[in-house]
Amino acid sequence: MFTPLNKKKRPPGLDYTLLGFVAALSLAGALMVYSTSSVYALENHGDSWRFFNLQMAYLAVGFALMCAVMMTDYRRLKKLAVPAYFVGIALLVAVLFEGIGKEVFGARRWIVVGGFTFQPSEFAKFMFFLYMAESLSRKGDVMGSFSRGVAPYLITGGVYAGLILVEPDFGAAFIIISVMGLMLFTGGAKLSHLSALAGGGVLFTILAVIIEPYRKARLLSFLDPWANYIDSGYQAVQSMVAFSLGGLFGQGLGASNQKLFFLPQAHTDFILSIIGEELGFAGVLTVVAGFAVILFRGVRIAVTAPDPFGFHLVMSYTLLIVFQAVLNMAVALSLLPTKGLTLPFLSYGGTSLVVSLGAMGVILSVSRARARKQ
Repeated sequence: MFTPLNKKKRPPGLDYTLLGFVAALSLAGALMVYSTSSVYALENHGDSWRFFNLQMAYLAVGFALMCAVMMTDYRRLKKLAVPAYFVGIALLVAVLFEGIGKEVFGARRWIVVGGFTFQPSEFAKFMFFLYMAESLSRKGDVMGSFSRGVAPYLITGGVYAGLILVEPDFGAAFIIISVMGLMLFTGGAKLSHLSALAGGGVLFTILAVIIEPYRKARLLSFLDPWANYIDSGYQAVQSMVAFSLGGLFGQGLGASNQKLFFLPQAHTDFILSIIGEELGFAGVLTVVAGFAVILFRGVRIAVTAPDPFGFHLVMSYTLLIVFQAVLNMAVALSLLPTKGLTLPFLSYGGTSLVVSLGAMGVILSVSRARARKQ
C-alpha cells in the first residue's frame, strides 16, 4: 500500500539510471533483431535489413513518445483514465470483426490502418492499468471489502481478459489477470479475497485449456517436448538447442545456427534463445539483470511517488513490463508452455515497443515529480 515519503527527505528527480537501462535494452534489442532476422528477411522479403529498419523506426517513435510523456505531468492522465478504459474495450471489440481485424495463424489480434499494423491488446493492457491506478488511488479505504474493493476490478478486468481470450490471446489475458491480482495486493486487498481470485484464475486457466485443443497440445508438449518434437514441441526443443549451443559466452554475435530457419520467428517470441546461442549465459544474465534493475528502480520510484495515483501507476506499469519479460524468458527456457509473448524492448514488434516506451515515459514522469513534492 502507498506510504508517503518522509517530508524531511528530499527524493531525487529524473531517474537517469532507469532511463539508461531502458535505452540500452532497446538499442541492444534492435541489434539482436537484425542478427536474428536478417537471413529470414532476405529469404522472404528480399531485404535483410527489413525488420531492423522497421524496428529502428518504431524505436524512434517510442523514444519520442517516452520523452514527451516524461516531460509531462503524469497527473494529467487522471482525466484520461475512464475514457482510456472504454477506448481499450472498443479496440478489443473492433479487432474481432472481419474486415477490421487481421487474422494470422488462426488468431485475429491485429488491426491494419494506412498500411501500419498494430496490436490492440498491447494498448489495452496499459489502458486498463491506467484506469485501475486512478481507481485504486481513490479507493484505499474500501479495499478491505470484497464487494466494494475487489469485485469491481474482477468485472472490469474480466471484460478485458475475456475479449482478449476470444482473439485468442491467452498470454495477454493471463498477464492482465495476474498483474491485476498483484495490484490489488499492493492496493490493500485482503489475502483471503486474493486467494479467491487466485482460485478463479486457476479455474479460468483450466477452462481455457479445455475449450481450445491447441492449448492442451501445448501443455502436453511442455511436459514432454521431445515426445512431440515434430509438432507442438518443435519450438521448445529448438529453443533448448540454441541455449545448449551458446555455453558460457556464446558462439559470437551473428553466428547463430538456430536462426537459419530451425527456430521459427526467432526475432519475436524467442529472441532470448538466440541471445543465449550468440552471447551465451553471460548475455542472458545481462538481460535478466537489466529487467531486475527496471523492477528495482520502478518500485523505488513508486514508494517515493508524490501521491497514491503515482504509486499505483508506476507499480502497475513496472509489474506489467517485468512480469511479461519473466513469462517470455520462462517460455524460452521451457519453464512454461509456449505462448505468443514478446520480450519487452528486445523482441521485434512495433506496438509492444512503442507502448512499453510510452509506459516508461510515465514512470520517468513520476520520478521527475518526486523532487517537486511539497
